[in-house]
Amino acid sequence: MKIHLEVEISPEEMRRLVGLPDAQPLWDAVYKRIGEGDTEMVQQMAKTAFTEGMKTLDLSARVLKSLSGLATNRKSADKTTADKPSSETNSDKNTEKTAAANTTSNKAEGVKSGPVRRSASSKNKS
Repeated sequence: MKIHLEVEISPEEMRRLVGLPDAQPLWDAVYKRIGEGDTEMVQQMAKTAFTEGMKTLDLSARVLKSLSGLATNRKSADKTTADKPSSETNSDKNTEKTAAANTTSNKAEGVKSGPVRRSASSKNKS
């Protein structure tokens, strides 16, 4: 269900409807002090705005750097995986390690595995 409601309301009425405080007296006082030439207040406001703005920019830069680092690492990991032959996947490596471990433990326990093949050079030595 979709409902579309259109209301004509002034910003002042909207502020009151939402319950936001009336900041107009505060801004009137600020404009009055600026008009009187209160340079100390203007400098303090500019300093605060600049400092907070730089903090925001620094935070934004760090977030973007982290995100780009994650994207770069992911791309290089994907590229490395794509460069390997399909027989060299991690599951194949794990299977080979497990088979080698089973063979070693079977030999230690005296369990015979399939026939042992020897090369022609090893037959001549025995």
